[in-house]
Amino acid sequence: MTGEHSPVQVAVDSAAMGSASASSPGGVPGRSAALPGGIEVTGLSKTYRRVVGREISLTAALADVSFTVAPQEFVSVIGPSGCGKSTIMKILAGLLDPSSGSVKVSGKPVEGPGPDRGCVFQFPGLMPWKTVVDNVVIALEFAGVPKRERRRRAEEYVDLVGLDEFKRHHPGELSGGMQQRVGIARALAIEPVVLLMDEPFGALDALSRTRMQDELLRIWEQTKKTVLFITHSIEEAVVLSDRVLVMGNGVITADVPIDLPRPRSRHRLLSDPRTLELMRDLERLIGHSDDHEPEA
Repeated sequence: MTGEHSPVQVAVDSAAMGSASASSPGGVPGRSAALPGGIEVTGLSKTYRRVVGREISLTAALADVSFTVAPQEFVSVIGPSGCGKSTIMKILAGLLDPSSGSVKVSGKPVEGPGPDRGCVFQFPGLMPWKTVVDNVVIALEFAGVPKRERRRRAEEYVDLVGLDEFKRHHPGELSGGMQQRVGIARALAIEPVVLLMDEPFGALDALSRTRMQDELLRIWEQTKKTVLFITHSIEEAVVLSDRVLVMGNGVITADVPIDLPRPRSRHRLLSDPRTLELMRDLERLIGHSDDHEPEA
């Protein structure tokens, strides 16, 4: 990161941020990221190495990224395509090794995939020959949940995401939004302490996406999981989050508290002048995010 930023939590430049810089932090103030459900990212860098003929090409995806997420906090990461958002998510999920730095969940180093982290991606990847419940059951089987417990727990989480009338349906009989609910149920059913969501609503039509935002707000209020959420949508980030991290060129350029009351509904928030103010502030910050260059 450039020298103008704090190594752990990036302060928002008051001139660029305007009134949002005076906001108090959201989430659960004072709760340590080392507690169950906390996330600690320290000095994280990732460089991709590619051999082209006789030359070696190096591409820096992340450069000295540091941030924390408190237990039960909902934090979104936003920025232009190719800025490193999904790279952070893959490293936290244990699907990709960093070049340097460390990531911890609940105070423990991430050394690969694990049941303490549930992942939801843009495409749910459901097995078309299995029913809704059975798609959740198989995740519990891989997680090592005892056989006698799997179906009861799968049905519980299918009910939680509002698909109680569709338990015996197959994915091909469901809309895109309903399929993504199955993906969320599958991630929650393993009862992780952290939910990692990488553009989960990006492939949905506009109406389905807004419905899923309200559904996720409802589910989060019931489960209070720690959530790290990747999105390209400023509106989505403001509606869902306690804080928003702005990224550009592999670094975090701003850490913006979202000081909107909970519980929330998307309809009420979008008529609140404070919501619109935060959206304008984030749009300004994202516009400047590419001005920040990582250190050589």
